[in-house]
Amino acid sequence: MPALIVKHGPNSGQRYEIDGELVVGRENAGLTIADSEMSRKHAVIRPRADALEIEDLGSLNGTFVNGAKIEGATRISGGDTIKIGTTTLEVEPVPSRASDTAPSARAPAETAVAPSPPRVPAPAPPPPAAAAPAPVAAAPPQAPEPAPRPPAAAPREKPTEAFGAFVEPSSATRGRVASRVFGPTFVSWISVISTAVALGLYFSQR
Repeated sequence: MPALIVKHGPNSGQRYEIDGELVVGRENAGLTIADSEMSRKHAVIRPRADALEIEDLGSLNGTFVNGAKIEGATRISGGDTIKIGTTTLEVEPVPSRASDTAPSARAPAETAVAPSPPRVPAPAPPPPAAAAPAPVAAAPPQAPEPAPRPPAAAPREKPTEAFGAFVEPSSATRGRVASRVFGPTFVSWISVISTAVALGLYFSQR
């Protein structure tokens, strides 16, 4: 059954069911509200098939639905607001029929969808087998190193006489060899002296 709830005004919080034509006014009305801004018979509310209808009865301050002033009979439904004088009323939504909201008995059977089987993850592929290590070729046998040869004996040096040493000639060749030995000795001493002089001059200039 439709109803009106007073949201603001003298009768705030009150709920009034509408089971027939209802006159709203300040005095001697079906719904009397002590509102000084309201006319004695301000408006009438009539139930219709699935909603309500409100009509102003020539009030001084007018009737407003959802903030707009009405000029004739106006259809109202659940959630709409009505302002009469300083009073604000709200139309309570009418609950729908149980037959309209309850699902049919056959609906689940007709619309039921078989649940899909859970997906089983595919097994992970086995890890690749490790490659067998390549056989290591055996190193060829090394030939034995030849035994070191014994060092060759150093040739024996013939004893040499000191350069420029005076050798006494034998008695057989004394007269002939003395003249041959003196010549090279003299040349050697000249070379040594020249070399010494050259070295002395070289170091004295540095």
